[in-house]
Order: sequence, then structure tokens, then C-alpha cells
Amino acid sequence: MADTIVCAVDDSEAAERVLDTARGLADALSARLAVVHAVESLGGADDAAAPVRARLAEAGAPGELQLVEGSTAEAIMQAADRDGAELLVVGSRGRGHVRSALLGSVSRELASRSRCPVVIVPAGAHWGGRDGDADDGDPSVVCGVDGSDQALAAATLAGRLAAQLGVRLVVVHARQNLSALAAYPGASMSTPPATGQHDAVEQRATELVKEAGQAAGVSVVGMVEPGPPAEVLESVAGRESGRLIVIAARGVGGLRAAVLGSVAAELPVTATRPVVVISAPAAEAAAPSAS
Repeated sequence: MADTIVCAVDDSEAAERVLDTARGLADALSARLAVVHAVESLGGADDAAAPVRARLAEAGAPGELQLVEGSTAEAIMQAADRDGAELLVVGSRGRGHVRSALLGSVSRELASRSRCPVVIVPAGAHWGGRDGDADDGDPSVVCGVDGSDQALAAATLAGRLAAQLGVRLVVVHARQNLSALAAYPGASMSTPPATGQHDAVEQRATELVKEAGQAAGVSVVGMVEPGPPAEVLESVAGRESGRLIVIAARGVGGLRAAVLGSVAAELPVTATRPVVVISAPAAEAAAPSAS
């Protein structure tokens, strides 16, 4: 699948964890790994990047660190475009005192605008690898779907990742209930409603999972569970030895697709494993008509 994976790092403690995930994915997908660091100006950048290089050296980083100039998110996206990256790997949080509660501004912008899928590594997450930990069950890629075209693009990506990683694909729809509506009051009306005839709602939810499985192009395990999507996806990933969670970065309700959705903003912060987010531009670029 992937010829090149771009990994963006800084001098924070998260750099090693982000690099470990990128390196694991590159090895598993037989991809070239390019490690980049954004600086405001290349003038004097070598001195400014010294702490980053030192941290990467401690982590045993392969190859050279590429310095890219400009505002952080824009410079990283340009580097990914220039290298024809299939995946872009970043940390979940920005700097400052609020980073523990929020998706960082850089990762949020990348998840919304990147023309390739973005792998966001939450604090405390680690890469489980092809075979996973010895005491884990049969590993999987978990993909959340809601009936949107962008979610179908996420399912297609998840199917490709699962096939190359040699793991199962678990497709999940978090069906609305009162708890989900309270957590996401603008929940998309493309999903089955929280109220209504139970059999009809369940049937529609099952159809969404089936459609996503067809888009994935591989054998899938389908699940429909009630509750807030971020909670449901993390719970399923925990039970199913999920190595990655794949979701679409889409708005909810009347918001435009370019706006990062509530689930895509929350899950990369709260999850205990890397989250792959496919933006509207990435979904469009991956469409058959774009190739």
C-alpha cells in the first residue's frame, strides 16, 4: 500500500512514541520512512533542531531528519505532498498547559486538511506491530462507520491496512442512544435515529456495516453497539486487540465536511492506540475517479 510514510516530530517526550509508531508501520507496510521537523525559518535551523536530533538519536531513529520551513501544519502537509506520502504520522497534542485535554492545533489541522490519511498517536499509545503482544488476542484494525461517503472511504482504507498488516478488520457502527445524543447533540441524521421501531433501526445499522464491509474489499467482522462513538470504538478496539482505529474526519449535523467532527477531535486524545483519520480531501483523493 504505502511507498512512503512521513513522520512529523518535535523535541517533546511524545516524539519517541510517534516515531516508534511510524517506524512500526513503515516496517509492516514495507514503506520508506521520512522524518520531518517544521521550523519557522531555515536560517539557523540546525541549532534550533539540535534537541530534536538528540531525542531521535536516543530513540535510534533511522535516516536523516528533514527540516521543512513554514507554519507547522502547512510545512508538514507540503512535505507529505512532496514525498507522495500514503500516511502521515503525528502526535495528538500541542504544547502548553491545555494539551492534556485537547487535540493539538497542528494535529487537528492536519486531520482536517491533509490530502493523505493522518495517523494520530495519543499520549500513552503504542504500536502493537504485526503480531501484537504475546498476551493479546487475534489482532485487528477497527473502523468506525456512520453511513457517510467519507466513512466508506475510511472503510476502504481500513481494508487495505488490515490486508497488508495481516490482521482482521472489524467494522463498527455506534448506534445512537440517549447517551450518544447527550454526548453529540449534533449527531448526523445519516445515522439510524435513537428512537423509532427497534427492528427497523437495527436493520438500518446492520446495512451500514454491510455497505462498509463491501467498500473495504476484505472479509470483515461487523458490529453494531449503542453509545457515544468514541467510547464504543475504544471499547471494541480493546476487546478485539485493535492495533489501529480508522475513522473519517467529518462534521456533524449541518456543519461542513471540512470541519473536524466531534469523534475525530475526541478519539485521538482519549484512545489507547493510534487513530487513523481520513479527511475530506484525503477521501476525495482516494476516490477511483481521482486516480
